[in-house]
Amino acid sequence: MPVMVPSDAAPSPTTFIDVLFGWAVSFITMLSHLLNGYLTAFFVFTGIILNLLSVSIFLRKERAGTPAIQYYLVTLTLWQTALLANAFLLYSFPNLWWGHLVSQGTYVYLYPYVYTFANTTHTGSVWIVLTLTIDRYLALCQPLKHRAIGKKRRVRRLMVAVSIMAIVFSIPRFFEVHVVLLCERSEHNCVAAIDRTELFDNRLYWTIYHVILAMVFVTLLPCLILFALTLRISIALRSAIAKRKSLCAPNSDIDTRCKSMKSSRYNSSRKDHKSNIMLVLVIAKFLVSDILPTVIDVLEHLVGQSAFMRSPLASLFVDISNFLIVLNCSSNFWVFFVWGKRFRRSCRKCIKSTHIGACIYDMAQWNTDSEVSLCAPSSFTTVNVTKAYGSTERSFRYKRNMELIVSRTDDTSSTTNPSRT
Repeated sequence: MPVMVPSDAAPSPTTFIDVLFGWAVSFITMLSHLLNGYLTAFFVFTGIILNLLSVSIFLRKERAGTPAIQYYLVTLTLWQTALLANAFLLYSFPNLWWGHLVSQGTYVYLYPYVYTFANTTHTGSVWIVLTLTIDRYLALCQPLKHRAIGKKRRVRRLMVAVSIMAIVFSIPRFFEVHVVLLCERSEHNCVAAIDRTELFDNRLYWTIYHVILAMVFVTLLPCLILFALTLRISIALRSAIAKRKSLCAPNSDIDTRCKSMKSSRYNSSRKDHKSNIMLVLVIAKFLVSDILPTVIDVLEHLVGQSAFMRSPLASLFVDISNFLIVLNCSSNFWVFFVWGKRFRRSCRKCIKSTHIGACIYDMAQWNTDSEVSLCAPSSFTTVNVTKAYGSTERSFRYKRNMELIVSRTDDTSSTTNPSRT
């Protein structure tokens, strides 16, 4: 009997560990299904709609003559919209339709094309953001060079060249996977399945293309350059703000003059400052979303692909990194909307140009006007009161003196011209 005690007690820790491991695997599977399915689908559809709206607004502003920076934004938005569409086809739709990622069936015939174009859109997005960051660095830190380089025609050619290079760089991805037919006993009972090619398993190709070229041109080195340039741009913006404040000391008459100044030079510098902050936010957001995929790519090269893909936790990290990329590609509109005054104005005009948008806008304006007319003075009265009365005692005295002058003038005119009465 004493010998049976260890044998009876031994399975209990193993059983508990197995239950805990099974619960963790089921939780990871549920979380991956939620990320790849519903959340990705929501941000894909909203992101595509908002990105197309952003492109239409940028193209409308292009007709009136706009800065060359919008070529970067339009190209980046188009690449990110294509990335969202590929993410939906590669991850979201299989999870919503079948409940998991599929490796067999008719749907896998799309995988070689979607897999290639997903890597192409990611590479193009990285390179466009990198060129945008270099452009902002030159504009803030080396303005003389930026005047010679940052012309519209050159920026258009640069965007076309970067897009073509991204497509050429991603062509080998198409030859890494292919569709094969799995037949059981007869040739009539065959199922299409996705499989890797011999090129993917070639060690020399993997070392050169996936390790060296990918880390130099797509993942690690661009991420480090983006981080360094974004830090340098942020320092330049902070120094510009400090220099502007030093020119106008606070709590002085000079500060009041600077705040009330309406010259074109002051307004243009203020707009440029806000646009630079907006672009830095776009770059920083992209950098944050691209850090985790870069770390995962480095870990996959260090650990090995076979061992990395067998880990459920590694698969969850891959799903989280893919979702962060989708979230980044679908949220640029809100950065443009919050920090771009001209963008908000153009967005309002674009919405009012449609029949449904005009109806919604008119309803909102009608509700606002009704509230003002019932609970507040009219707009004409409000403007006059705002101009006549200020927040200081001096403005009240000015208003009182003006009323006395007007009353005296009326009395004088009435006494001199009795016929008018």
